[in-house]
Amino acid sequence: MGTPRPRRATAADTAAVAALSPAIVPTDSEDRAVFVIDGKDGPAAAIDLRQMPDHISVEHLVGDRHHSRALLAHAAAAARAMGLSELRWPGGGRKPIKNGPVQRAGDYLDNLGVPLWRDGTASLPQTLYFRGTWTAVALLIGFGSIPAAVFIGEDVTLASIVIPAVLCAVASGFAICQIGLLTVAARRVGGRWAFSATSAAAAAAIVAVGALMLDRAAPALVEMWSIYTGDAALNKLAVRVSPDGSTLHVEGSYGLGGEELVRRALEANPGVRTVVLAGPGGRVSVGFELYEMFDERKLATRVDDECASACTFAFLGGVERSISPGGQLGFHRGSFPGLSDNDMYESNRDLRRFLLYSVKLTPPFVDRVFATPPDEIWVPTPQELLAGRVINRVNR
Repeated sequence: MGTPRPRRATAADTAAVAALSPAIVPTDSEDRAVFVIDGKDGPAAAIDLRQMPDHISVEHLVGDRHHSRALLAHAAAAARAMGLSELRWPGGGRKPIKNGPVQRAGDYLDNLGVPLWRDGTASLPQTLYFRGTWTAVALLIGFGSIPAAVFIGEDVTLASIVIPAVLCAVASGFAICQIGLLTVAARRVGGRWAFSATSAAAAAAIVAVGALMLDRAAPALVEMWSIYTGDAALNKLAVRVSPDGSTLHVEGSYGLGGEELVRRALEANPGVRTVVLAGPGGRVSVGFELYEMFDERKLATRVDDECASACTFAFLGGVERSISPGGQLGFHRGSFPGLSDNDMYESNRDLRRFLLYSVKLTPPFVDRVFATPPDEIWVPTPQELLAGRVINRVNR
């Protein structure tokens, strides 16, 4: 239950305050004030404050622990407002008062009736507005840190994983706390039905936060951890050179660093003129590295079997590109575990520009590529590949 806001006692409260403590007498003095917290039958707690040149003196304090804490918080806020840095009690007790922006913001929220970490005195709609806004902002920052960590910087570091993991955990905990305080406010100001409805909505919201953790944060962080620890699940690339030294076969999935295996093979075999590609894809960045490698060396590329996803980017690096009768190329737009199409917008926009302006594929073909969801593969016919300028010929 929320604690009623402290108010300054008046002469009309004299008898009720005296019942709490005969030593406390409401006064209109400029340097002394009595504040009370009302209960069901009148003031339930009181504090007697005196303003001194460099501090506020707590002359008397009476009430239960909950109310006393609220009255002392009110006294601390008053000290901050007057630029004083300490509360003192008769007998030598002292409490330093912090007066930074965080404390002043807390005082402001207390005055609004929506303290950050406890229930206040605001109405249910006002409480819903503030706590709902804070929850949305916290989740936006927490879960928004994941795509930032994925796309900022070329290398995945431990900080790239730890920082978004901590932000997501803190944001989720904060959100659940605010949702819980909203149900407390509903119980304070509403009837049974209002409390029941708010509790049901709160439960659904907590489930949604959990779903964000499972569907968004966890897959992305696990994938980043895989990259950080060596990308073992995707590093399945194998290379071999034909007996005459003119053809390099590159097969398997593209894990980070896999391009170095191809680079070493090309450096050791300068007579290679054609690269035959096969594989399910993998990291697009590796596909780009191979694209640049093949383009720089003016190599031809060929597909005899299946080459999909990132493998197609490597294939596009060939100055002459061909497929055999059984060869297939598979395309879809880019993705990353846990990230939505909106998160991938900038990345896919860059890939689109690359295909249009660097590789010079036709716009209708590129449109079809990016219309294909990440969990599907579009396998164009040989005629579509020729019309889209993906290949120069079909081998016979």
